[in-house]
Amino acid sequence: MTIITGAFDVLGKSYEAGTNAGLLSAIARSAEELTSGKGWPEGVNDLLEALGRVTGVSRVWIFQTMALTETHLTQNYTFEWAAAPKYKQIGMSMFSMFTNPIDRPAYRSLIESRLRGEWQKVLLSQLGPGWFRDELDVQKIKSMLTLPVMVENQWWGTLGFDDCEREYDWSDVEISLLRTAGYLISNAVLHDRLSANHKQFEILKRLTDSSVWEFDFNTGQFWCSPEMVNTVPGLTENLRFSLHGALRQVHPNDRHSLLAAVKSYVAMSKGIFRHDLRLLTDCGGLRWVELIGSLRRNSEGRPEQFAGIAVDIRVRKQEEERLREEAVTDPLTGIMNRRMFERKLQDQIDLSLGSGASFVIILFDIDRFKDLNDTYGHHVGDLVLCYFSDTCANVLRKQDVFARIGGDEFAVIFPDVDSDIAQRVGERIRRDISSAPYEIEGESIKLTISGGLALHQGGLTTPAKLLERADIALYSAKRSGRDCLVSTSDIECMSSFG
Repeated sequence: MTIITGAFDVLGKSYEAGTNAGLLSAIARSAEELTSGKGWPEGVNDLLEALGRVTGVSRVWIFQTMALTETHLTQNYTFEWAAAPKYKQIGMSMFSMFTNPIDRPAYRSLIESRLRGEWQKVLLSQLGPGWFRDELDVQKIKSMLTLPVMVENQWWGTLGFDDCEREYDWSDVEISLLRTAGYLISNAVLHDRLSANHKQFEILKRLTDSSVWEFDFNTGQFWCSPEMVNTVPGLTENLRFSLHGALRQVHPNDRHSLLAAVKSYVAMSKGIFRHDLRLLTDCGGLRWVELIGSLRRNSEGRPEQFAGIAVDIRVRKQEEERLREEAVTDPLTGIMNRRMFERKLQDQIDLSLGSGASFVIILFDIDRFKDLNDTYGHHVGDLVLCYFSDTCANVLRKQDVFARIGGDEFAVIFPDVDSDIAQRVGERIRRDISSAPYEIEGESIKLTISGGLALHQGGLTTPAKLLERADIALYSAKRSGRDCLVSTSDIECMSSFG
């Protein structure tokens, strides 16, 4: 037995034009080109040529549907193969982005048929007088077959076959085979769209460092491009998760807020969904992303697809954190500023009023700081402020609230302590500062501080009032010769004694 082999690209070329075998072979060869080699538009042009030669028609064309309204249809003559120059129509102004009214009942019926995905064939001799026969006469068409090209269940355009030499009555088998050609064109359109979308996404990805994602409500499946959670390069396949598996990729502290945001968006279904969250990466790290997406519903209004992009926002989050820090932090010493301190103080007052627990605040002031600045310069003054801040930080507890609230004025909140304990801590800070001079560039600078202590036991409900009491004690320390710590209770005792 002899084994016969052959190349697919020559298979069927010996078949006679007009035979179903030749038509099937031409479609098969074009299918291979469109799926494995040539795409849009070269592969489509080759398909029209193959169909034209095997069917023996004068012209094969594609009209693309550009716009359809209740009153007008706009089309564009996008592809054509002509058996001879005399049959060529592409490029004529009358077929370039042309618009026709659809007020004629016959024309409207033709359009409605194409919208339903139906084919149409015409023999000139069987047409009665009217606009359609006139149109065919002008173009010298004796017979025509048209098949709608449906893309995602929408009428994308029309594949047409014109014969200007004969009245050819297409058989059911031929129409069925040519319907396959329509599918090939539809797939080429989809492939071109996907290719264009892929190119657009690659540009977007380069500009924004983003990835794509989708959740299918029907299957409960979530998929995303690998770079969304993978940091190891080289992976190209999309990742698929169940809903539970996808949520495991989200930081535990962000899962509840994400689900709540999605639930609210699905219920309202307005605008674009946006939500910031942290993702767990394959290497155990965290990545801040902003999910941007939209919801698609089916004809019954049920959610069908939730899809969009995830934009890497780590740089933005770092900047936001920096701005937050600047808003609540003293830029020189790095400790809390007055604005944040007063918020913390109000929180402590509210807590004390609710629970009855007492707390203490101390105001510190560096003695004769203006003279220090005038003598050594502001640069040394700044170094002294930082030195004092570091000294306090080494003494204070983690739960104590420490802030710079003015030029050389600092404040401390001591939660859940009495005046005696706070006074001992304050005295330790005072002794640490005064016991050893500050050394800089061969200079020894003697430093001392004064402090004013106020106990909150209820009654005072605003930070300003409590700070005013502590400030009175601080002023008393200054009048007493500086380098000392005075409490409001000391002042009250002196007033009672006097």
